[in-house]
Amino acid sequence: MPMETYHFEVRETETEGIDADVYGSDDVIEASTRVSYTDYDLEPPESRDEQPSHTAEVTADVTTLSLQYERDDGGFEFRLLGDRDELTRVRVDDEEWDLQ
Repeated sequence: MPMETYHFEVRETETEGIDADVYGSDDVIEASTRVSYTDYDLEPPESRDEQPSHTAEVTADVTTLSLQYERDDGGFEFRLLGDRDELTRVRVDDEEWDLQ
């Protein structure tokens, strides 16, 4: 399999949650996961000027991609795995995204 560049995007949705998507070089979603704030008793602020997001790019020669996330006391950690090895991670801090 040749090297490919993946675009990893973690963003707040308009329906009170977080979407994490990995796009291949052809802009097709290769892996995806979603977190609902209600599952963790979190609430975003009443209004925002724009939805917060984080992006990362990674180039890898892998046959499988998967996304994992975990919650700790201060936020979420999203990990992109390629062939079960960590390629990159994105942290979403409650304080930074003003989650309560």
